[in-house]
Amino acid sequence: MAYVEYVADNVFGSGLRYRLARLLETPFDRRYRQRAEAVASLRSKTDADLAAMGLTRSDILSHVFSGRSARH
Repeated sequence: MAYVEYVADNVFGSGLRYRLARLLETPFDRRYRQRAEAVASLRSKTDADLAAMGLTRSDILSHVFSGRSARH
């Protein structure tokens, strides 16, 4: 089975899998993906960048889940 997936990835590329996943994405999946991306984005910032935004590392999750992250 792994061989079939390997060949399919080489023939169709991972872009097709990505587009199909997005096509079948539910609203819950979309919100989860967006929040996960927001958390990852904030965690990748330096402490100085976060301080300029008025955040600390311990504030990241509450910031994202309160819905305020769309402003940054």
